[in-house]
Parts: sequence; C-alpha cells; structure tokens
Amino acid sequence: MAWADQHTWGRFVEALSPAPGERILDVGAGKGRVAARIHEASKSEVFAVDPNADRVSAMKHDFPGLKSSVASAESLPFSDAYFDKVYTTMALHHFADLDKAGREVARVLKQGGSFTVVEIDPRSGRAKLFRFFGRFNGEHMHMMNGEQVAARLESAAAFKSVRSASLGYAYLVQFMRT
Repeated sequence: MAWADQHTWGRFVEALSPAPGERILDVGAGKGRVAARIHEASKSEVFAVDPNADRVSAMKHDFPGLKSSVASAESLPFSDAYFDKVYTTMALHHFADLDKAGREVARVLKQGGSFTVVEIDPRSGRAKLFRFFGRFNGEHMHMMNGEQVAARLESAAAFKSVRSASLGYAYLVQFMRT
C-alpha cells in the first residue's frame, strides 16, 4: 500500500466512511491490504476481487476475514444491488474497459450507494514512473485524470460525481449511484 501515506489514507477513509454491517466491495484489490484495513477498522463485511489468481490466493491466506474471489471489474460475480459501497484504489488504470466496469459497479451497487475511486494523477511524477515500469512489465495501463474519469463514469453508468479532491500525486473521485 505504498500509495497510502497518512494524509491520503485519511482522506480515502473519510470519503468511504465505512460502517459496521455494510457490504463493501474492493475492485482490483491486489493482495487485499486495503480491504483488510477497511474490514478491521469498520467491522463491515468486505469483499475483494482481483483478476489475478495468485493475488487472490495470497489474499485468502493472509486475510481470511475477507470474502475474496477472482474477477475482473468488467464481470463482477455478485447479484444486482448487493453492495452499500464500492471502491477501487490505484487499480482503475488497469481496467480493460472503463465504461463496462462502470456499468458493472453500478449494477452491483445499491441505489444511493457510493463508488469511491483513488487513482494516480497522470500528470504527476509518480505516474511517469508507473508508466515506465508498466511498459517494462508489459502491463496494460490507461491513465486518466479525475475530470476524465468523472465524465466517463457519469456518461457510461448511473453515477453522479459528488466529491473530487487532489491528493498530490493521486486524486479521489466519489460517485453516488442514482
């Protein structure tokens, strides 16, 4: 969780505002560190998905309190309106089809639920490093700034942008499911 300095983490948790008993989904959860911290801090029911089976296996081993599974953002294995909140942290640039992923998140999110995005700002120095190492590792990356993400998700899915903040090298955009 190298992105989560104290300031950035605090802004993210404040925006997400997890509460006991809520069902929360982490999309692109990696090895599950963020999801585990949210679960521990809030006692909410946290689900975590990632398309990489090795990461999910590590998640299941390291954080058995999470409900983790292999899935892509574009094909979430949950029923309609199942989650109170959904979030993604530093994974949006890996989504193969942002419009389809947005529609899937909207499908599994209850009306009035929130979708919180924390992503690296493509204009930052860290983004240049991400792109360099990503190309070196053959990774798919499509970086957009917060305004672009807000516009895309509002037009592709049933979302309204309700919060936007710069976090220095990253940004936070929060949506409400309409």
